[in-house]
Amino acid sequence: MTNEKRYVVQVEMYVYADNDYMARKRADSIRKAIDQKDYADYVKVTEIGEQAFATPNYRKLEDPSFTPKEKKDAPLPF
Repeated sequence: MTNEKRYVVQVEMYVYADNDYMARKRADSIRKAIDQKDYADYVKVTEIGEQAFATPNYRKLEDPSFTPKEKKDAPLPF
């Protein structure tokens, strides 16, 4: 057993994209890059929202998870 302690780290960042799909895709790409590090585990995107620069308006996406278009439209395997 290791003597290292486990910490919870919350990260917030800005991702620029043309639409909701690309915002989810870019956030997922960053999540995967972090999750591949030896010292990180179970990286999760918990919220994505749209907010124009210097405005208080905020639109939260219903589902922040990313599903590739080719898998989203595929029929279920059962």
